[in-house]
Amino acid sequence: MNAMQYCERHEMHNCADCAPREPSGSAPRGSTPTSDWDDWPAAAIIVHASGKAHLPGCTHIEPADIRPPRYGWVITPSPGAWRRLAPSHPLRATQGNLERAAVSRCESCDATQ
Repeated sequence: MNAMQYCERHEMHNCADCAPREPSGSAPRGSTPTSDWDDWPAAAIIVHASGKAHLPGCTHIEPADIRPPRYGWVITPSPGAWRRLAPSHPLRATQGNLERAAVSRCESCDATQ
């Protein structure tokens, strides 16, 4: 067990929101069951065609629907990328549809941060 895991998204150690998921099946941030999101790292940022960014566990999207051409994603965003996200600082997808760039955050996802 790594007692001092560092969360790149929140730039802190032992982040409760981004801690590795427990096998008990409890969902992080009160979202959908973890089995739906098991393939997604907690730090990932998912970019919709609308330019809106979502986090794994978002109730607005279904994990099975996340595929090109509608979505792009960043599995390992740089530290603080979520907070910097804005029209003046877009986040370009590094996987999926590489043409996707997020310019705003999902309000529900942002409320969990």
